[in-house]
Amino acid sequence: MLTAETLRTLLDDDLLPSRMPDVGLLVDYLRSGRRHGDPICLSFGETWSQVAPGLVGHLEAEPLHTHGYQLSLYGLPVLRRQVRETIQCEHRLPAGSAPGRDFEVAVTWTGTRSAMFDFGRLLRDQDEGDRRTPVVVAAGPSWDYQGVYEALGYRVRYHQLRPERGFAPSDDDLDALLAEIDARPDERLALVVVNAQHNPTAVNWDPEFVASSIRKATGRGAGILVDDAYYAVHDDDVVPTSALAVLLEQLADLPAAARRRWLMVRSLGKQFHCNGWGIGAMVADPQTLDLLVNRYRLHNCLMYGGGYQQAMARWLADPASGEFLARQRVTYRQRRMVIGEFLTGRLGYPTEAVHLGECSSYLMLSVPREYAPLPDGVERFRWDCFAATGVLLAPAWPWPYPASVDTPLPYLRMFIGPETELIRTALTRLESAGFHHDMPVRRPEPRSVLMG
Repeated sequence: MLTAETLRTLLDDDLLPSRMPDVGLLVDYLRSGRRHGDPICLSFGETWSQVAPGLVGHLEAEPLHTHGYQLSLYGLPVLRRQVRETIQCEHRLPAGSAPGRDFEVAVTWTGTRSAMFDFGRLLRDQDEGDRRTPVVVAAGPSWDYQGVYEALGYRVRYHQLRPERGFAPSDDDLDALLAEIDARPDERLALVVVNAQHNPTAVNWDPEFVASSIRKATGRGAGILVDDAYYAVHDDDVVPTSALAVLLEQLADLPAAARRRWLMVRSLGKQFHCNGWGIGAMVADPQTLDLLVNRYRLHNCLMYGGGYQQAMARWLADPASGEFLARQRVTYRQRRMVIGEFLTGRLGYPTEAVHLGECSSYLMLSVPREYAPLPDGVERFRWDCFAATGVLLAPAWPWPYPASVDTPLPYLRMFIGPETELIRTALTRLESAGFHHDMPVRRPEPRSVLMG
C-alpha cells in the first residue's frame, strides 16, 4: 500500500516547484494533514510497492560486472536473447518471418519514450528534403505522443475514440482524418501510431483495424510506431491482438525500403510493476535497429543498468514470471468486475458511463452528470473528489492536455494496479462522501493547488 510516509519520501523537495498537477495535489493534501487518511492514487500507472517478488529476488545474486558500463549497445546479451525469444513466442509471428532478416530485437534501459523520440529523429532525417509539416496520427484519448514528437517539429493529430462506440477505433474516423491531411499542401502523413492494447481506454483493437491502419500508413510512405506498452497486460479471457504479427504480414510484399520504416516498443515495467527500471524492448527491421542503436542512441546515453538487466533476464527465464502474469490477468478481470458492480450498483452510474475494458491496467468512467457539460468539469471533479476523499483519479487525457483537443473528454481513467482491497477502500470513501453519478457540483470554482 502507498503510505503518506512513502509519498513524503518521493515528494519532500521544496527547492523548486513541480508543475505536474497531481504532484501539487498530493503535496497540498499531505501538508494539510491528510484528513481522510493516506491518499489513494488511482491516477498514476504506478504502485511503487508491488514489484514482482521473484523479480526482486534475482537482484540478490548479481556478478560484479553488472555495476559498470555495459559493452553492448543492444543491451546485456543474455537479456536480449531472452526478450527476443519471449517476443517470438508471445506474438504468434507469421511462419515466414525470420529474426535477423525481417526483424531484430534490442533492449531499452531508459524506458520506451526515448526510443520513440529517436525513431522520430530518424524519420525526420530520412525525409529532410520534404518541407511540409510532418504529421503524427494517433488515437485519442492517448498517451503523451505530443510530448515526444512536437519537440521534433511534428504535428500530432488524433482520430477520436468515442464513448458511444465503447472507445473502439473506427476506420471511418481514421479515413476522414487522413483525407484532411492529404488535402493540405503544407502537411504530410509522417507516422501512424498503433497502440492495440490501448492506453487509456483498455480496448483490445481488432486485428482488422490494425491491418487497415498499417496499409494506410505504408500506402502514404509514412512510418509506423507500434506502442506495445501493455501487450502482456490483459484479462485472462482475452487473446491480445499482436500488432507486430499483423505488421509483419502487411510488410511482407512491400519493397525493401518500405519494410524498414517501423519500430515496435515494449515495456516490461508495466507487466511486473517495475517502471523505475526502465527496461523494455525495441523491435525493428535490422537496418533500422542498427541506426537507432549505434547512431541515435549514442546521442543521449551509454550502456548501463546491468544489474537490472541481469535480474530481468533471469526472471523471464524463470517459470515463476509466467505464473505471475497468469495470476495478474485473473486479478485484473476480477477487479474490473468489482469496480463496475460498485459504480453501477452503489454510485448510481448507468452502464453506458462505465467502460471496464479488457487490457492494460486502466478502465474508463464518466465524470458525474452535472460536471460533464462544464469546460473544466474533469479537473473540477477530480479536485473535488480528492479534497473530500483523498482518492486521486486521472483525466482521460494525460498531463499536459493535448493542445489539439478543444474540449477535454468528460471521462476519467482509473488505474487498477493497486491491491483489490485498497480499490474497495477508495470506492467506499467516495460513497461515504456522497459522490455518485447524479451528485451536484461541489463548488463554483476549483482552487489551484499549484498557485497556492
